[in-house]
Amino acid sequence: MSQMNVETIRHLFKAVEERDFTSYIAAYDAETVIRDAESLPYGGVYHGIAGAQQHVEGAAQTWNHLQPPVQRKMDAVFLDAGNYVVVLWHLRGISPSNGRKLDLPAVNVYKMRDAKILESQMFYADTWAIQQFLESHKY
Repeated sequence: MSQMNVETIRHLFKAVEERDFTSYIAAYDAETVIRDAESLPYGGVYHGIAGAQQHVEGAAQTWNHLQPPVQRKMDAVFLDAGNYVVVLWHLRGISPSNGRKLDLPAVNVYKMRDAKILESQMFYADTWAIQQFLESHKY
C-alpha cells in the first residue's frame, strides 16, 4: 500500500503543477484535515473535501499570476514512510510587477489511508520571505 500512497502524492503534485484541480481534489479522503501556515493568505486548517477545495482555490488565487509554467515546477522528492509520505519540494514564483523571484525549500507530510490523503501539513523554510514576496508584487 505504501507505493500506492506515494503514487497518490506524485499525482497530487503533478495536478498542482498542471493546475488540474479535479485531480487534486480526487487525492483527498472525505475526512481529510489540511494544515497550512496561518500567516499565508490561504493558510489555516481545512476539513473534508470542501476544505480541500477551499484551500486549493485560495492557493491558486494567490499564486496563479506569480507562477508561469516554469515557476510551477516543484522538483519534488517523494519519501515513502509507510502510512506517511514526506515530500521535499520548492515553492517558486516571479513577480510580474518587479521581476523579483522566490525559490524556497518546503516539506509536506501526508498521512494516508487507503491511498487517499487523510492529513496534510505544510512546512516552509521561511514564511516571512513568502509574505514579503507576496507583498512586493502589489502595485
